Amino acid sequence: MSSTSKLKLQPDEETSLRDELLGKFEREKHGLKNREISVMTRLSTDIVEILDALVELEIFKSRSEVVASFVEKAIMEKKSVFDSISKQASDIEKKREAAKHLAFKAIQSSKE
Repeated sequence: MSSTSKLKLQPDEETSLRDELLGKFEREKHGLKNREISVMTRLSTDIVEILDALVELEIFKSRSEVVASFVEKAIMEKKSVFDSISKQASDIEKKREAAKHLAFKAIQSSKE
């Protein structure tokens, strides 16, 4: 039994749903044309059935495209928050590297 048969949509409802979702997840708007990096994940059966339904309705070409759209949309809705998180992560990385450099210098000077 396919996942779309569980949804029990009428043909006109299916078309309406497809058109509505296509409008909400435009490829260019969500950066899908520039996807370059693959990320693997594990999902529950219930979630995969929903992904498969969206693919079956030809709203998306693949499960990967569905997940990429949803992740992109979720992040873009709170972009300023994620920009701040990214900057803080970058600052932490710089401090970590500076601390490693100091530790390396301290170790080297104690050996001499």
